[in-house]
Amino acid sequence: MRNGTNIVKVKTINGQFDFRLQKYLVKGKSCNYFDLTSQLTTGNISDGLQELVAYYSNRLSYQEVEDLLERISGEKLLSDQKIWDIVANKAVEVSRKWQQEIQEIKQEIKSESQIAPTVDIYDPLSKEILLFDDGIGVKKQKANRSKNQALVIGEPDESGKKQKRKTVITDVVLLQTPKGSFEYLTSPIDNQGQPLIPLEEIIKCKLKYYYQKDNFPLPIVAITDGASNIRKRLHTLNEQGITLILDWYHLCKKLREFLSMITRNKTENTEHSKFLFCHLWRGNTSDVLTYLKTQIKVRNQHKLSELITYITKHESEIINYELRRQASKTIGSGRMEKGVDTVIGHRQKHKGMSWSALGSKALAILKVTECNGQWRQTWFPQMAA
Repeated sequence: MRNGTNIVKVKTINGQFDFRLQKYLVKGKSCNYFDLTSQLTTGNISDGLQELVAYYSNRLSYQEVEDLLERISGEKLLSDQKIWDIVANKAVEVSRKWQQEIQEIKQEIKSESQIAPTVDIYDPLSKEILLFDDGIGVKKQKANRSKNQALVIGEPDESGKKQKRKTVITDVVLLQTPKGSFEYLTSPIDNQGQPLIPLEEIIKCKLKYYYQKDNFPLPIVAITDGASNIRKRLHTLNEQGITLILDWYHLCKKLREFLSMITRNKTENTEHSKFLFCHLWRGNTSDVLTYLKTQIKVRNQHKLSELITYITKHESEIINYELRRQASKTIGSGRMEKGVDTVIGHRQKHKGMSWSALGSKALAILKVTECNGQWRQTWFPQMAA
């Protein structure tokens, strides 16, 4: 029989959650839900309990998951350290499975996918396979922090001062499938958080897997923020080149940032912005470069030179966005921005947080599994079948 039920409110970094705390009376002995379902018998942690804490670990801090579990069960069942271990171990397990799948694709499909070096990006009827590629960095933990200290997420540095640190970078790709949906891709990791397979190799294998029956060069169109490491990775897919588009919204953001440092006042900023945005929207980079070199009276010559270099560097990726928009085709990587925020940003990018490579990438791998609709199959393969 149920002995009592209480509503418990849990406030977290992502909002407020309501839970019911239940205690049971069975044969005169008080027990909780996990006792009744034998999830902690003989000191073992059931798959169900591990799945529960892993799921909420991508929504709450580890300490909050520990508190949540205690409020639900009425007992302290798992420490934040143990929950961290569960997440890391599962991510490594998933990574080994991904590694095996990639090896099987290589063995089964020997031929390489042919990628079209150019695609008619303005033709409304031309077929495209969209690919979005982005990376997101989180603050890296100090090397001398202990594992337990690493779990006190959200606390500022002891010095209270901002210190320059390296970042833990996780690259995420969204690849369009033949059905029109998108699959999240990221590199599998070992138990140190280091990649087992380069992301470009995973992209190649997934292209072979999805498009092996296509007997024509694949019309890949990659939309990125223009980062050099991303461009380098995508160019490895095809030695003859690949169609790249510089994300319109990122281009606008960059231009605004530069103009705020270059122009002398708000009036000049507005005047220059009108001309530059109008011509960039139509892909007229030569007019933009001429204007920057001759028409702007600057307060920071160095930043103007940087802007000219930026436009020149990405000139081949700055397209006629107006024509592409008229063709009802994608001009920005908003889907990708939302994707990396979903995979990493919402959970890991908060003031005071710092991460090890394993800690950050483990959460990302489990979130990718969830976003791809493979969560239940990953945790309960027999039930999913």
